[in-house]
Amino acid sequence: MHTPNHRTHPPGRGVYAALIAVPLLLLGIAPSAQAASFDGMLSYAGYHVGAFKTADGSRAYCLEPGVDAPASAQLRPTRVSALPGYTVEVNDGWGWRGTVTTGAATEEQMRQMNWILAEHGDTGDADLAVAVQVALWEIRREPGNAAWIDGKYELFRANGGRANVEAGKRLAAEARTAALAPGNATPGGELEMHADDGDAAGTVRYPAGTTALSITGGVFDSGSSSVSVADGAAGTLHWTATPHEPNWDRTTEVSVTGSWSVAEKYWPAELILHPATRDTEQRIGAGVKPVVGTNSGAFAAKLASFSHDFVPALATQVPAAIVQRADPVFRDVVTVSAGPAGWPSRGVADFMPVVAEGTLYGPFEAPQAEQDAVPDGAPVAGTAELAVDAGPGDYAVELAVPDAAPGYYYWVWAIREAGQTQTVRDSGLLAPGAEYADRFGVITERQIVPSELRLDTALVTNRLEPGARTLVDTVSATAAPGAWLRDSDNQRIPVVVRLTYFQSDERPTRQPEVPDGATELGSATLSLAEPDVWVDAAPFDIPEGTLGWVTVQACVTAEDQSEAGAEMFVPWCDDYGVPAETAELVEPAAEVAPTADIAATGAATAPRPMLFAAGLLGAGGLLGGIVALRRTHGS
Repeated sequence: MHTPNHRTHPPGRGVYAALIAVPLLLLGIAPSAQAASFDGMLSYAGYHVGAFKTADGSRAYCLEPGVDAPASAQLRPTRVSALPGYTVEVNDGWGWRGTVTTGAATEEQMRQMNWILAEHGDTGDADLAVAVQVALWEIRREPGNAAWIDGKYELFRANGGRANVEAGKRLAAEARTAALAPGNATPGGELEMHADDGDAAGTVRYPAGTTALSITGGVFDSGSSSVSVADGAAGTLHWTATPHEPNWDRTTEVSVTGSWSVAEKYWPAELILHPATRDTEQRIGAGVKPVVGTNSGAFAAKLASFSHDFVPALATQVPAAIVQRADPVFRDVVTVSAGPAGWPSRGVADFMPVVAEGTLYGPFEAPQAEQDAVPDGAPVAGTAELAVDAGPGDYAVELAVPDAAPGYYYWVWAIREAGQTQTVRDSGLLAPGAEYADRFGVITERQIVPSELRLDTALVTNRLEPGARTLVDTVSATAAPGAWLRDSDNQRIPVVVRLTYFQSDERPTRQPEVPDGATELGSATLSLAEPDVWVDAAPFDIPEGTLGWVTVQACVTAEDQSEAGAEMFVPWCDDYGVPAETAELVEPAAEVAPTADIAATGAATAPRPMLFAAGLLGAGGLLGGIVALRRTHGS
């Protein structure tokens, strides 16, 4: 271990002068039979670190950085609430030389060292014991001893103890938050006061540990102004204000307060000290158990104030953004609320009724910007009136517009003082001429009737001669009826058209649906952004070996559209088998076989069938008749 160091204390005080205030004095205590043992410690180049085994069998640790380890017999342990400051001159065998000065431990340091020792010190794990010792040094670290502490860390790191040093620093950091002082426990929150949407009522939520609650300006559901909480669990109480008492005051103030008591655990600023018989040697110590007790107090009052003005507000959310012409009903959900004063009511559910007026503006060919006022000349698709007779909340509205054309539509809702019953107007709760309306062009109040497009298509050729395998389709679109919708940049929203190619053995018959016998050869898409403009699709290559007829069906589907255009077009397909979209695949002419007598004699030569066929073709004879018959069969 160390070579002996010389320790001094503040002037005018003896070796244990700083402990005079401790209940049990160390002077005169008989020493134990033996010194503290180094067994089980880790050694870093001969410097032992960890837990001492004391004469009474407990584990203890150095509490005074820089002071010599105890090698002499130990005095009997005692409980102390302070550690004095000291100064030592160090010249040890590990190359460290200088003065180490440490001030008296503060109450906070005592608690933190107690937590470290009591929670982690009684261990047979040598590595954990080193971390405990490092943590104690970290708690007592100050400018006068920092160089000595850091010197020892360098020694440990150089001899395989880097992880032990880091573990000790983490343990010290944990102690600074975990070593709680008395009075640390609280109920875990304050009272939470909430006013209901209705007038002059609400709830108070209280945390665990609450013992009693009281209210002024109102009563709890029990009809009482105070309640006791027996089990200490968190909960919620409903309350109702008593407005206009004792006078017809315009404002009612409700106040709730209460008391609480909670169990707590804290760490005394005390240690078990194992002093050596020599005052030049280290005081080693162990921890004291935590204290479990209670902490109590009162909640700050929580207030709810009711002013009996009436400031209604409106917001709407359409349940579906798309309205189809097949079901031209515009639906809206109107959310009606009020300001801090709440909704005027008598009793529990007798709310003052008001009338809200809704106007559906549209159709607009392009989206409209959100703004305070409705633009001049905005088209009106219809109006609705809503009786708000159940106080604040959500109200569903339906407005049928049978002739709704494609376009963008916007709801605007208002509560006007002039539109109310005379009873409501006479109450004065709404200022004369007041109007409470939402904004125009709000996205959540917008509905869209999709565009209906009709497609015209035609193949460039309706007959493919032998060897030709490519078809080119041309497509144009028109909006019928109504407009082709535009985007926020006032550009028509492009529509994606899918062209699907079908093969059949016979000439296809025009019909609304693809028949079961048709074979799909593939498909392609193209985009259109202007009406009545013919656009060529990409050439479509017919698979080798395909015979008969090919017809094309053009469709507009939601799946093919861009994200912006997915619901902007009514799905539609033209007929299957439209003549302009149908092409015949002409088969190559067949060669004529040699006659029987030539075949029998074996005298035929290769050129002769070709000459025979040529002769037939030249004369418009038999081979031409075969081709004509085949066309007639396929038509």
